[in-house]
Amino acid sequence: MFKTNAENTRMSTSMEEAIEYLSKLEADRTASLAESEEKIREAALIKARMDGFREAMEIFGLNFNPDGVESQERKPGKGQRRNIPQMILQELSFSGKTMTKEQIATAIGYIPERTEAALNRLERAGQITKNLEGRWEAVVIAVPRPNGHAAAA
Repeated sequence: MFKTNAENTRMSTSMEEAIEYLSKLEADRTASLAESEEKIREAALIKARMDGFREAMEIFGLNFNPDGVESQERKPGKGQRRNIPQMILQELSFSGKTMTKEQIATAIGYIPERTEAALNRLERAGQITKNLEGRWEAVVIAVPRPNGHAAAA
């Protein structure tokens, strides 16, 4: 019934080994959790970068699909609306020239009558003007700079 000294020594050694093994497992588990948390943070940062990049692609009119990137511009179809006033402003600003209603409609690929309606709304908003010849141009507002010279906004 009583254990001998040798048996006690063997059990205490086995018990110490078991405790040491459990301690090592706990340390491994803790390290693994720390790595997992770091990986979770890393994955969140990567996802944020992906979301930002997708938004930038959409701004430039590029499509994204899970298999890869289509570098073709998005073609408006059913359910997709174009921002016609913004397209008109871009066309007038980038060309730097006055344009007729027909030239603008052709440049943005829109119906001349609806282009004229959009032009009139932009004129009422003070974003474009129509000169005496019936040609449209973007309004450029000069903004004073710290050096005393005016710059176009």
